[in-house]
Amino acid sequence: MPFFTIFTPTYNRAYILPQLYQSLCMQTCKDFEWLIIDDGSKDNTCSLVEDWINKCKQFSIRYYAKENAGKPRAINDGVKKAKGKYFFMVDSDDRLKPDAIEKMRRWCQEIDEEEQIIGVGAARGYPNDEYIKGGAPYVNQAGWVDATNLERQKYNLDADMCEAYKIELFKRFPMAEWKGEKFAPEQIALNEIALAGYKVRWHSEIIYICEYLNDGLTKGSKKLEKNNPMGYAMMYNHMLKYPNLSLKRKLYIAAQHIALSIYGHNPGYIWKSNQLKYTVLMLPIGVGLAIRRKRQLKEV
Repeated sequence: MPFFTIFTPTYNRAYILPQLYQSLCMQTCKDFEWLIIDDGSKDNTCSLVEDWINKCKQFSIRYYAKENAGKPRAINDGVKKAKGKYFFMVDSDDRLKPDAIEKMRRWCQEIDEEEQIIGVGAARGYPNDEYIKGGAPYVNQAGWVDATNLERQKYNLDADMCEAYKIELFKRFPMAEWKGEKFAPEQIALNEIALAGYKVRWHSEIIYICEYLNDGLTKGSKKLEKNNPMGYAMMYNHMLKYPNLSLKRKLYIAAQHIALSIYGHNPGYIWKSNQLKYTVLMLPIGVGLAIRRKRQLKEV
């Protein structure tokens, strides 16, 4: 069994996927498989990967093509198919530093027997080695901190991180899906992990290099919300479960949950609220927000 399943969901990324492949070939530790879920690509991704499968002798490559159904479903499929002990997602437009797997393997071994630690995180950076979204995470003298996904802001872990999760635990927290939509924010599942009490050991070293492309999910957030309103309604409803939120924040979240449920033509979901008293209180405002949202997203 490989130590890691490096998982890559991809969609029409044949033009840039070779840089990730080359970074995997350059790894100083090859104790991994590369699992690729092709989410309905129309380019030459299939022939490209098949060529690598035939040529690569350093590590196993497994490739599965499916109809386009969105990244969350691709991740859930990947988790089911993974053979590794740890699940390490690396996006198709990114790459790893040569010693990334070697370091992650060592760090994962250090927490392997820690029952309340679900995995290991490390920093992402730009090609010039600058942290994304600000400075370095706040860590101890050993270079790490144990924290849940809900504690990331406290330790400046919003600097943008990558994670490798214990597969047997990670399977318990699938990505959220809504029938008829292709996206729901990953934070729903990751923060459910936090609510269950599991922490990640976050390291401050940059091992993962990324560039946000114009065809990536990050650049198209408003379009994502327009096309997947119920995925975002689920996100806001889940946020009502978070502890230590101010009253003002709870009311804001409840209003967004209402607005997106109406915009998504699923008003019945309003009553599945995780904080029904705040939802009832914000119903008139949420209806008004839905009307404004329809006007705003029409222009996206």
